[in-house]
Parts: sequence; C-alpha cells; structure tokens
Amino acid sequence: QYVASFQGAALPAVLSYPLFFTLRAVFAEQQSMNMLQATLQAYAAAFEDVSVLGTFVDNHDNVRFLFVQPDFTLYANALTYVLLGQGIPIIYYGTEAGFNGGADPLNREPLWPGFSYNVSALPIGLYIKSLTSLRRSVGLTAATPQVQRYSTDNFYAFTRGTGASSVFVALTNVGASGGVVSISITYHPYPDGTKLCNWLSSNATWPAPPSSFAS
Repeated sequence: QYVASFQGAALPAVLSYPLFFTLRAVFAEQQSMNMLQATLQAYAAAFEDVSVLGTFVDNHDNVRFLFVQPDFTLYANALTYVLLGQGIPIIYYGTEAGFNGGADPLNREPLWPGFSYNVSALPIGLYIKSLTSLRRSVGLTAATPQVQRYSTDNFYAFTRGTGASSVFVALTNVGASGGVVSISITYHPYPDGTKLCNWLSSNATWPAPPSSFAS
C-alpha cells in the first residue's frame, strides 16, 4: 500500500520494491513460492498499472543476490522472473559478471578491473542474453498479459501472452542440488497436441545458455 500510494499523476511508474523482497525471500532464502502468488494478488488490488513497475532482484542499495545465496541456479530462476514476468525488467550492472558484493559500497564494485567484455565468457551474461532474445523473438512487452498457472512451495508457473502463442514460464527454488521437480499442469491455454519448444534446452534451435543453467 505504501509503494502503491506513489503511483499516480506524479509518478506513473515506481520501482517494484515489494516484489523485490518477495523474489529475494523465494529464491535467495528458498521460502515458499506461494509468496509470489500473494504479492501479485496484492499488486493487482493496490496498483493502478502493474505493467509499468520496475522489476529487479539486485540494485545499488542492497547487497547483491549472490552475496546472500551463491547458488547460480537459484539466481538464474530469479533472473528469469525479472526478465519474463510482468513489469519492466531492470538488470543491475555487474549481474552479467556474477558480482557478489555486500552492503554499500561493496555492492557498487567497479566493473572494469579484470572484467571480460566478451559476453561469451560470462555464463550469467549468456543467460541474460538468451532470455532478452526470447523477449524480442516473441514480442514480449511490459504490458503483455500474465496469468498464473500453478503455485506450490517450490514451484511457480505462469504464461505471458494470449492463447496458444503465449510463453510458458516454469520456475523452482530447490536449487542446483534440489533434484527434479515434476508437476502436472492442467490449467493452461494450449490445445491438445500443441508442442512447446524449451528455450533453455541444448536441443532447441534457439539461442541457449550454458548447459549448467538448462535445468
């Protein structure tokens, strides 16, 4: 309610801070993913326009995600929500290089010392590049509709878009050592026989990140 009170004639868009704390709790601290459902329901009731909120999981005023949680698979899931969920995605500099600084000023590390500007040498940078390529390929915008499809303590799924052309996004917070999460989803927009291409699969014809992120 506090953050939503700033959205209006003076500020059409604001930083999505409540969702930031939810994303940190869900992915960095591995709390229940049902918190995402609760936050998004509260957003729909409180904000005039959720499509223009700035979604982020790192910024200059908070310790970096990897400082709290070094599991890159959990980080990849959090970044997937930032880049594919509702709102305007914000990627803090240094994320692509895997920076893990603590409280200010350690979370504002200079980018250039020892930094490779070759994105192909940066696994997280490649992952971000792949998902931004997906956004462009399917015409995903901040205003593209988002529909929740499933929510449990360790699994959250949603679609962006309408009908059979929508993008299906499945996230977990079990981490690299959490094993396989198997879910049967019946609430979806796809007709029987529809084939979905896994953007993150090494077998897909589209750009894919390193295999370590494919799970």
